[in-house]
Amino acid sequence: MSIDDESSGLQQARRKVKVGSARVVATLLLSVTTFGAVGLGVSWKFVDNIAQAVTPISSTAEIGALDVPIINARRAPQTLSEDVKFRALNGQLATIARRLPNESCLIVDVEGKRLVNSNPDLSLLPASNMKIVVAAVALDVLGDNFQYVTQLVGRVNGDAVEGDIYLVGGGDPLLTTANYPATESYPTFNFTRVEELFDTLSTMGINRISGSIVADESRYDDERFTPTLGLGIKGTEVGPLGALMINDGVVTGNPIKLDHPGLAAATELTNLFRNNGITVSGEPKIGVAPSDLTAIAEIKSVTLPGVLAEMLTNSDNNSADLLLKEIGFVATGQGTRIAGIDTMKSKLVEWGIALDGIEITDGSGLDRGNRLTCSAISALLLRDGGFGPVGLGLAVAGRTGTLRAVLTDSISTERLRGKTGTLSGAKALSGFISYTDVLASTFSLIMNGSNVSNQTTYRPIWNALADALGGFDGSPTAEELAPKAP
Repeated sequence: MSIDDESSGLQQARRKVKVGSARVVATLLLSVTTFGAVGLGVSWKFVDNIAQAVTPISSTAEIGALDVPIINARRAPQTLSEDVKFRALNGQLATIARRLPNESCLIVDVEGKRLVNSNPDLSLLPASNMKIVVAAVALDVLGDNFQYVTQLVGRVNGDAVEGDIYLVGGGDPLLTTANYPATESYPTFNFTRVEELFDTLSTMGINRISGSIVADESRYDDERFTPTLGLGIKGTEVGPLGALMINDGVVTGNPIKLDHPGLAAATELTNLFRNNGITVSGEPKIGVAPSDLTAIAEIKSVTLPGVLAEMLTNSDNNSADLLLKEIGFVATGQGTRIAGIDTMKSKLVEWGIALDGIEITDGSGLDRGNRLTCSAISALLLRDGGFGPVGLGLAVAGRTGTLRAVLTDSISTERLRGKTGTLSGAKALSGFISYTDVLASTFSLIMNGSNVSNQTTYRPIWNALADALGGFDGSPTAEELAPKAP
């Protein structure tokens, strides 16, 4: 290239920049009313300096039309990307919400965003979703390190216990002999092994009790069932309740539960001792341990999160109703259902959860007088976040508890943890679907109506909800971010 060619190229470049500068200045003139003449002068000086600083180029190239529009999610702030990644999920969830029966509520939260808020404050029969409330309040009132304690108290003389030995109940709903879980539809886990009481006495060299094993269940009241509970549920789905229960009140070899769970426990322990080499002279009975007796042996339950896991995973009704009484006992000194209910309501208010639409008549959710809202359940789930004792204690889809045969082929299998709820005319599922070790979506679904308990009604809705939330990975695809045709 000659000097003249280079000079000519430089002049052309400067002319192009001057033209560009003039266009910029024209734009700046629109701002005179705001910035004034001084600002314009500074702007002109700035543009002129740009023109003088341009480096000559040897050739120019034409720039074609942009492949991607200037206003596009790839060039836009993060908020646009957020809108894109939720677009498909919002559509799926809206379709699910439209399919719900009239008497239903659904709340879904993902990454701090409430994507569905359908009838959040509608008062509905929650069935076993009531256990979520019990779990949340128990953690607050009793504490993570809480353990139930069951004791044997009496007087030891050499290799014998003189007189009666008292089995003092501490409310443990998971007192179980080794052979009992195999007999259950949902086998008890995290149980307190009753045989440890025998092991302790045997280690001490005790081989004889000159009196009886006496059941002391004075920690709680003697209300065996919620008064308004249906007759078909009493003794089968729950109870009889007491502060001392072994094997849910079942005596091995006897298909009919005794009316008094304490007496059933004393009978079971008497049989255990006699069958394993400790002589018990008297027959089992009921009483209250004298205050001057000392503890001979004791067994402790797992800590509270383990108890809650068994209750939530298996939907253990006895555990829930006994926890309700323990909440009342610790909070007020009264081991009663009413004291527990009052404490639970007080905690909900303390946490900012409105009591409108909420009625609590038991802990298990079996009583048809119970009412909850999706708003209340969601608030409790969000307090946990999915990775606390409540979230980790829930049944796992396709694997454990009441969800072991549900959602077995779903994209959410093993990732969805939920609390089911089933009564005639009520079906519920609330819980979490995990995306990472620290991130999970939260959902609460309660349906009431004449046919909602039928699998043909609720299963398609559960499946759709699990697939929608399970298929969300939080990141928009390249196709979703691509510009769309007009």
